[in-house]
Amino acid sequence: MRDSLVETKSKDSRIVTRIKTKNISSKKMLIRFSIYLILLVHLVFTGYPFVWMFLSSFKFDSEYFSNPWGLPSEWHIENFITAWNEGISSYLFNSIYITLFSVIGLLIVSTCIAYYLAIRPFKGSKVLLGMFFLAMLIPIHSTLIPLFNMANKIGVYDTFWALFFPYIGFNLPVAVFLAYGFFKQIPKELEEAAVMDGCNIYQIFFKIYLPLSKPILATVTILSFFSIMNDFIFPLVMISDDSLKTLPIGLMMFKGSFSASYSLISAALVITTAPIIILYMFLQKYIQSGVVAGSVKG
Repeated sequence: MRDSLVETKSKDSRIVTRIKTKNISSKKMLIRFSIYLILLVHLVFTGYPFVWMFLSSFKFDSEYFSNPWGLPSEWHIENFITAWNEGISSYLFNSIYITLFSVIGLLIVSTCIAYYLAIRPFKGSKVLLGMFFLAMLIPIHSTLIPLFNMANKIGVYDTFWALFFPYIGFNLPVAVFLAYGFFKQIPKELEEAAVMDGCNIYQIFFKIYLPLSKPILATVTILSFFSIMNDFIFPLVMISDDSLKTLPIGLMMFKGSFSASYSLISAALVITTAPIIILYMFLQKYIQSGVVAGSVKG
């Protein structure tokens, strides 16, 4: 009798456990479905403007107004050719040139500073690191007038040099912060083994720390690329020569010249956003890992 009661209780407990497991699984599925639904709605709201812009760039103005939401009846590339020949090509080249050299300079300076602060600390290195952290709190545009006056005094106004140095300086605190946190997480045993093999500090930096820093370098690259490529106010103030205008300024001028042709403006916008989207597609896997790896340990 007692055995039958024990067996009945065990069966009941198994049934209850199964019911609880099913309820938990159902809740998890419901939560997962809700998350996917929210992400899908977000994707539609954020992604459709880009799809609409892309489709509009292949239409003529007549079809742009008669069929604004549908697919083009014919895929015309004349808008891209016209936008390219009307100056978008030179604006794009100027932006890529400025962004490329600014990012290269930023990577060189920030990794060297972060390496010495993290691996070769010296007296006052903590104070210097704190100054970099505080520099992230300074509003960038508050430096516009002083930098404009300085560029005039040293004779670099209306040249690319008036943008190179500010862009490197503006992005330097964040780059140093991320690289510093990453370098601090690299095991010291690697450096000690390299020293025993006869490597000096430069060989350790170039052969150990830099090759291991690809995620953080990619993160700094894409974050600074976006901020520099999309900057509007500094090229507007520092550059007056039309041949040196960057892409955001060029788009404003292009829109003023072709304000009645929305399909042509759409083609120009597609050309503008293409480099950023392509870069993000190649480097997106490094962004999250780089930011997480670059967080400073207590």
